[in-house]
Amino acid sequence: MTGWLSRGLGTLDRVLSGALGAILLVIFSLNLYQVGGRYLFGVGAVWIPDLTRLLFIWMVFLGTALMHQRKRHLAIDFLLHKFPRPARRTIDALIGMGMLGLVSVMAVVGWRIMQIRMDIPYTGLEIPTGYAYLAVPVAAALMAFTSLANLWEWVQEGRQGEGVGGRR
Repeated sequence: MTGWLSRGLGTLDRVLSGALGAILLVIFSLNLYQVGGRYLFGVGAVWIPDLTRLLFIWMVFLGTALMHQRKRHLAIDFLLHKFPRPARRTIDALIGMGMLGLVSVMAVVGWRIMQIRMDIPYTGLEIPTGYAYLAVPVAAALMAFTSLANLWEWVQEGRQGEGVGGRR
C-alpha cells in the first residue's frame, strides 16, 4: 500500500481506537455515577440514560468502521481459501465493490433518518436524536474510505504483478 494511504489508515485506526476507548470509559463512568447516586443518595440524573444511549450508538458504529478497516468484521473465508490466489484477489475485489454499494445505501438512508430525527429531541438531554443517527453516515463514510483503500491496494498489487513477468 502506498505510504500516504498506509499512514492515513494508521492514523484513522489510532483515532478510532482512542475515541472508542474514551466513549467506553465515559459510558462506564456515567452508569457508575447513575447507579451509585441512585442507591447511595436516592437521586439520579435524568439525562444520563439518553447520553449513554447516544454514546453507545456512536460506539457501535465507529467500532464497526474500525473492525471493517482491520478486516476483523464478520467474514466467512473458509470457501475463499479453497480458491487459487488470483481468484481470491478477484473475489476480494468483488467483496470490496459490494461493500461500497452497501455503505452507499447505508450513508443515504442514514442521512435521511438523521434529518427526520433532528425534529425529535431526547427527553432528558433536550438535543435532537438525529445526532445519534448521524453515526450511521459517518461510519458509512469511514467504511467507504477503507473499502476504496483496499481496492486501491488491489489495483496496485495487480500492476506490480504485471510488471514482474506477466499476470499472477
